[in-house]
Parts: sequence; C-alpha cells; structure tokens
Amino acid sequence: MKQLSQKAHAAAFHAEFFGNTTQKRFVLGINEFADAVANRTNLDGFIDEYTTATEYRGKPVLKLAQVPAGSMVISTVTQARPKTAMNKLLRLNGVVSMDYFAVADASHFQLPQVQALADTQKEYASHPEKFEWVRDLFADQESREVFNRVMEFRLNANLRAMRFFDYTADQQYFEPFVNFEPGEVFVDGGGFDGYTTEEFIKRCPQYGSVHFFEPTETTLIKAKAQLSKHRDIHFHPVGLLDTEQTLSFDADAGSACKISETGSVQINVDALDNRVTESVSFIKLDLEGAEPKALEGMKWHIQEDHPKLAVAVYHDPAHFWQVPEIILGVRNDYKVYLRHYTEGWTETVMFFIPK
Repeated sequence: MKQLSQKAHAAAFHAEFFGNTTQKRFVLGINEFADAVANRTNLDGFIDEYTTATEYRGKPVLKLAQVPAGSMVISTVTQARPKTAMNKLLRLNGVVSMDYFAVADASHFQLPQVQALADTQKEYASHPEKFEWVRDLFADQESREVFNRVMEFRLNANLRAMRFFDYTADQQYFEPFVNFEPGEVFVDGGGFDGYTTEEFIKRCPQYGSVHFFEPTETTLIKAKAQLSKHRDIHFHPVGLLDTEQTLSFDADAGSACKISETGSVQINVDALDNRVTESVSFIKLDLEGAEPKALEGMKWHIQEDHPKLAVAVYHDPAHFWQVPEIILGVRNDYKVYLRHYTEGWTETVMFFIPK
C-alpha cells in the first residue's frame, strides 16, 4: 500500500504540474531532464545554485531563496545527490516538490526515464533469477539491505529507498572488511586523478607497489603530478580490457570517461595479465562499463594471487550479476559484499574478499 500511495502521489503531482494549474512551475537544475520538462510545459523558470547565468531558454534562473511560495518544483538532480536536492526544496515554505524519477515514472514515457533505471527494469525483467542469485551470495545483512534498497530505487523509481544513503565517495573502495598488510600491491584500474591511490596509501603506508592504469594522456599527467611524492608507483598509459588493442574513447566526461564508438580520442588498452607480472593483492576497478572485459583479462592474477577486489557495478545493471559470475567462475573462495556511496544511482561497488 505504501508503494501504491507514493505512485498515486506522483501521478497527482504530474497531472497538476502539466495541467492547467495557476501555480508557478519551476525545475531545479539545468540539464537534459530539465529540458525535457521544459519541452512539455511553459515553465516560469529554472532554479540553480551553481550558475552565474540569470536566464535559460528565455526564462529566469533563480536561487532557492527566490522561489515564490505556492510554486511547484521538479528536482532534476539525478546522479550523486538527489536526496540532498529534495531536502533543500522541502525546507522551502509553501513549495510543493517532487523528484524527477517519480515524475518521469508517472508520465508513462512522456518524459524520458533516467537511463540507469530504464536499463535496470529491462535487465531485471529479462534475468530475474540472476538478481535473486546475487542477493543470496552476500556475506552480510548490510549487503543484502544495500542491494534491496538500490534495486527498489532502480526498479520502482522510488527515491525514498535511498534515504539511508549519503554521499560518501571519500570512503569508496575502503571498508572495515578490506584489510591491508605491509607489502600490498595495489592495482588502480581507472585511476583518473590519483585520488583512490592516495587514499590507499593513507591506509597502507607500508605498501609494496602500485600499478596505476589511466588511458588518457592529459589525465595521466595530472595524476603523476598529484602522486609525485609517493614511491613505487608504476604508471601504465593504457586502459584495462581483455586484450591489447586500440579503441575510441569519450574523454570529455571527466571521471565518467568511457569507451565509445564515436569517441574523440584513441586510447590503448590491454589485459592486466599482459601488463603486470608480479603478484597483486588488491584490485580496484571503475572503468565506466568495461569492468567485465577487464576481469576477463586478469583471470590469471585472480587464480594465482587470490587478490581482494573492489569492482564498480553501477554502470550497467547486468554487471550486478556478470561481475560475480566471472570472478567466482575463476575461483569461488571469496566472500562477497556490496556497498553504495551516493544518494542516487551511481557508485555501487561489489567487493570480493578472500575466505
């Protein structure tokens, strides 16, 4: 009944917002979803705390404090901090608000769904047994709760399921069950600016070495500068995949860079098994969707070294089951955990800890 009431509330909000209401209508955020809302109705303006622009699409851009009482607002903040955005709106007196996930769901495809949610619904419908298998794998109750909440959000567009999560990216990949000993050899797959490597070194100052993989030249230069004070870091100017090859890469998306047929940059990729000969003890992978193929390229190390692994599984819903299927197919003596580090659909990490 609770879920039905939430959907009914979203349907009523949607009908009023896109109907003949006399209330002023705004969206929080300036992005593709704000544009989608603006394409369907004559908005009174946009709300954005982080821009100096005063006008967008011919409408005023307001700060939160300027939103008139009695307004209706859709929050189009969808990635890392949608809960925070909604909480800000809820603190405004006399303002009725709704998150974009629920409004898009209530629109019956008149508004585009957030792709991660749409993909999850399709994948779950095709392979429900795979998701149930994964749920039964987890080593602790917290992992099962994380899985259930993330799936409730993705499958039902229910942002309330994420109320237990905060933005804790500084803790990502490092949990109490990830223990380090002197001499650890760390593989930072998708090293980006070096932040994760620095966090590893803080937690394991007596490490043996680090193998840092980052395929984009400009980002690698920045990472080398950031990590210049640290010893024994081997920088590999390639991405991790299953074979050695050259691919196109979308380098214009910051930390969300990914392999793309229409990418603007050519990058080299290779298998970890080809690149690193020494034993490794901890592997982190955040490769914007290339994680399964990268795992295929490190099966020798998984089999021979039995390393700890922390693998991002949020880029593609199939990765929730494909990643454990690959790793446990090599060797099944791992405890499996799941943790989530944002308020939205990004930054879900699956851990594999040797038994």
